[in-house]
Amino acid sequence: MIILIQMVLFCLLFTAMVMYAVRGGAIDGLYFYPKAVQERAIEI
Repeated sequence: MIILIQMVLFCLLFTAMVMYAVRGGAIDGLYFYPKAVQERAIEI
């Protein structure tokens, strides 16, 4: 039972971290992609 609670808490924490990282929009979300993808997206 404890492992299930830990898994749920981990998923919620990870989701919250990602939502916080991309709060500024799609450009901030590019942080998770390789440098080449970031540069191409900024060009567009």
